[in-house]
Amino acid sequence: MFLRNRFSNKAASTLLLGAMLCAGLITYGSLSTAKVDLLQIPAIPSVNATRSLLIDVERVGKNLFAAGEFGQILKSEDNGQTWTAGKVPVSVTLTSVAFANEAVGYAVGHDGVVLKTEDGGVNWVKLIDGGTINQFVLDIVQAKADALQEQVDNLPENAPDDVREALEVAAEEAAFVVDTAQGDLEVGPSKPLLDVIVNGNGNVFVAGAYGQLLKSTDQGASWVYLGDRTNNPNNYHLNTMLLSKTGEIWVAGEQGTVLVSADEGETWTNKKIDYDGSVFALMEAPDTRTVVAVGLRGHAFRLPFGGEQWEEVNTNLRETFSGATVLADGSMVVVGSRGILARSTDDFRSIQVTRRADKLPSASVVQLNDQEILLAGLRGFRTLPLSEFK
Repeated sequence: MFLRNRFSNKAASTLLLGAMLCAGLITYGSLSTAKVDLLQIPAIPSVNATRSLLIDVERVGKNLFAAGEFGQILKSEDNGQTWTAGKVPVSVTLTSVAFANEAVGYAVGHDGVVLKTEDGGVNWVKLIDGGTINQFVLDIVQAKADALQEQVDNLPENAPDDVREALEVAAEEAAFVVDTAQGDLEVGPSKPLLDVIVNGNGNVFVAGAYGQLLKSTDQGASWVYLGDRTNNPNNYHLNTMLLSKTGEIWVAGEQGTVLVSADEGETWTNKKIDYDGSVFALMEAPDTRTVVAVGLRGHAFRLPFGGEQWEEVNTNLRETFSGATVLADGSMVVVGSRGILARSTDDFRSIQVTRRADKLPSASVVQLNDQEILLAGLRGFRTLPLSEFK
């Protein structure tokens, strides 16, 4: 499928690595082509899946789940020693996985796909894809355009010229947005979803490129588009989400965008970072509730609980941070390009740095036990002792 975006298409594998290095292994292009619809082709289980590109790894109780290229969703019931592939109905790259409990989980990925399992990752079904999302967007912008045009049509003849001109300009701009949305619908699914979370009420939130943000309150049976409720007029990519200890939904992405909702996504507060780059991961300190945001070229920021101003952290690094986790002891670990890893035991005021021996990029990280973490990224998994951090 053809993708219209502000970047070049990154479908080729050689460009995929470049995207991982500059954008935390998350690409904004689609791996689909005009001739092959990967939304219609089931993933083929492969013995090499654990050595392929894996973009997310998460712990769900005693089990581990990982998602990545070619529609692979892997499950380990023995703490990463062995992995089995789920039955997945699509072959697009999958970018994130999250579970409501040990049985019910969701995965998202390229072409706006949302998947669901009800048997602990053995079988997955497709709920929606980018075609459905494109229709949501078109319906919203069409309604806004119609309302503006109605206001123009109902203006009295003696309306001030400046009022008439402002309304007419707004109506013309809205009509242009409708044309763009109609074009997206005709092109078909192409925009990736990049993260999924499930809150304590079982509500599912998904976010992605071009400001896509959706919510389901009925386990994926129906969806509400939230992208028009955020103050994101440029449709900046939304790369990552965080569910805070108090149930707030945090979303972050391009141009230092950070949005927070305390009412299940109905309204959003802008907590933008004074930073022109992208944020790829968010963490919350379990004790102090300090939120940490990390992104391009070693940039990291921290927002103490109740604070309004983000504090920049001098990491002295140029590598891009693409994934993060909070360990059982409350320390924070981030991973990224060129094999970089950083750990903080003081809410990211300072960091300890190490690097993978193979210097391959990592996309995601999860704790295995008190001594080890598991990295997921290019060429699959790698286990690293925590003693590596000096």
